[in-house]
Amino acid sequence: MWHVGSTNDSMHVELKKVNAGYYTIEGFKSIRRKYVQVLNEVSLRIRDGERVAIIGESGSGKTTLLKVMLGLLQPVSGEVWVLGQNIYNMPKRDRWRITHKIGYVPQDPFRSLNPRLKVVDIVMEPLERSKFSEKERVERVSEAFKMVQLHESVLNYYPSQLSGGMMQRVLIARSIVHDPEMILLDEPTSALDVSTQAQIISLLNSIQERLDCTMITVTHDLPVAQYLADRVVILHKGSIVEEGGFEEVIRDPKSEHARHIILSYTLSVNSTNLL
Repeated sequence: MWHVGSTNDSMHVELKKVNAGYYTIEGFKSIRRKYVQVLNEVSLRIRDGERVAIIGESGSGKTTLLKVMLGLLQPVSGEVWVLGQNIYNMPKRDRWRITHKIGYVPQDPFRSLNPRLKVVDIVMEPLERSKFSEKERVERVSEAFKMVQLHESVLNYYPSQLSGGMMQRVLIARSIVHDPEMILLDEPTSALDVSTQAQIISLLNSIQERLDCTMITVTHDLPVAQYLADRVVILHKGSIVEEGGFEEVIRDPKSEHARHIILSYTLSVNSTNLL
């Protein structure tokens, strides 16, 4: 039933000199649209089965980069290849067929779950446009719930009845129910307490190993990256300033911004060890 990663060393994401941003409305008497660039000449390659963390402070362009990969924000220039396809060089209906192979866990579980829907309807949502029978959909939801370690009785709950950790598990279940080839996570632990963070990190690694899928995690937190990724990409003001294996970047950072992040991380670890 569940996807097993491909055996070839294929490229799951490739960005080539991507520039992207948003239009904002300004003015009162005369309304004007102003373009604000967020990503600057971003080039990035992520292979099938990799665990990669994209690290940066608020406003660095992390979430914008995820939107570009998800087919939600077309760059003003550059190429975006996802699962072997140039997704912005095709009609939207064809783009959906590619991006539907991606699981996505948004940043804030408290704001990402429709309060009017039961959990079963939320988790089944990615299967709405699929060709699976009703029986197969139920089986997939049940299997996804087992993978996130939630009891099936929770399927009849509404989001208001869930704790923060349970909400996050529901979002993860929704992201894997359609058997994705790649999972994108936007700050997956930021809204959780420390003990729940550890549980979610362990759960995500278990799922990634079982599905043998590509996992891309956006985070501002270097310790989270340490446990969820083998390779890190550091963004600063919309540009990639550092890239490499986690241990390699920690040991020998090349950019000033990376050194600043690592120094803060090292001080945090040392202070924790003194407690």
